[in-house]
Amino acid sequence: MTDAKWRIMKLNPEYSLFDGNMFAQMRALLADQTPPSGRALLDLSIGEPQIAGGSLLTDSLAAHNDGWQFYPKAAGHPRFNAAVEHYIARRWPAAAGLVDLDRQMLPVPGTREPLAFLGGLVKGAKPDAAALIANPYYHAWRAGALASGAEMRYLNAFAADGFVPDIAGQPDDLLASTTIVYLCSPTNPQGGVMSRAEIKSAIRLARHHDFLLVMDECYCDIWRGTPPAGALEAAAEIHEEDGTDPQTDPLRNLVVLNSLSKRSSAAGLRAGFMIGDAAAIGLYAKLVANSGSLVPTPLLMVAADLYEDDDHVAAIRAHYDHSFALAARYLGVTPPQGGFFLWLPVGDDQDFVKRLMREQAVRAMPGSFMAETSDGVNPGAGYVRLALVHDHDQTEESLARVAALHDSQAGTAQAG
Repeated sequence: MTDAKWRIMKLNPEYSLFDGNMFAQMRALLADQTPPSGRALLDLSIGEPQIAGGSLLTDSLAAHNDGWQFYPKAAGHPRFNAAVEHYIARRWPAAAGLVDLDRQMLPVPGTREPLAFLGGLVKGAKPDAAALIANPYYHAWRAGALASGAEMRYLNAFAADGFVPDIAGQPDDLLASTTIVYLCSPTNPQGGVMSRAEIKSAIRLARHHDFLLVMDECYCDIWRGTPPAGALEAAAEIHEEDGTDPQTDPLRNLVVLNSLSKRSSAAGLRAGFMIGDAAAIGLYAKLVANSGSLVPTPLLMVAADLYEDDDHVAAIRAHYDHSFALAARYLGVTPPQGGFFLWLPVGDDQDFVKRLMREQAVRAMPGSFMAETSDGVNPGAGYVRLALVHDHDQTEESLARVAALHDSQAGTAQAG
């Protein structure tokens, strides 16, 4: 039987989109790169917090460790809803009381699943439809675009534009055929931030052309300097400017996603919320009640405790502030406005990543693997993504190694 060939059944060919995800490409690129002996391998390739969020999380888990015999509810729990209401009022005061959260908010098991499922809400909404994705992209956005059944189009984001895609500059005929748009602020992986004016413009375009604007704000509480603007406060401002008609949904054509994975260093909790257009939220609630993952009630109670508290978030933010101060010291970079990634320009990103593994025993993600070529350009090419998610000792050692290669490469270029 060793020579027998398996007969493979026919499956959905569209799912081949996921064959070349960035981690598979990185593993293939580094397969024949042997790190120097005697040096510990340091991994900066994965955006997974390695620092604990503090005792609040563990104490809350212990306090709410009951009720596991009950099925979770799609609508969540009144205590969680109240905690989200309080969080919104503190974080974006202009959006306090903007909508009825019992009607227009749902708990979600992190943002990845809802980002993918939201595309199905607009499938068949327009003929010859398009789905627009910020480029570089997060893989769940592409899953959502695929679920929409629309043609996937990429919105390139460049340094000259603050790494924010220019949705307002897209042709009217493209926007008219668009059913869903995925944007992120702070951007992943570059750490750029959309201004309130840019978010308002995107919301107005969504309403004018009748597409669903999905704002992924999972990094909104990891910032430096000034808290970034949010889509909820932008929508509140539009609602005020256009007249507060009680018959008009202030969040129409908009869905905003928020997660505790980065805010509270609680990626394993799988908890957050989705708030937005009443019709979209209502349809999504039906979808997940029949097919999706729901957040168990004990974990919703933990999530409520985390959303009620800002002190642990300030401590996490301070940790990343110091990490980026180390990056500035070793690499001479200006820290990004948000997130915990360093988007470092290096020239040939794939060659740099291979040399980084071979010479310094550091694993990093080539930027070109995080983007698609669109309009003849791959906007991730020439960058590497470094996840500054470790404790400060490991982060400093990693950055020192990256700097050794970065400086030697710059010196070689100058000599040439």
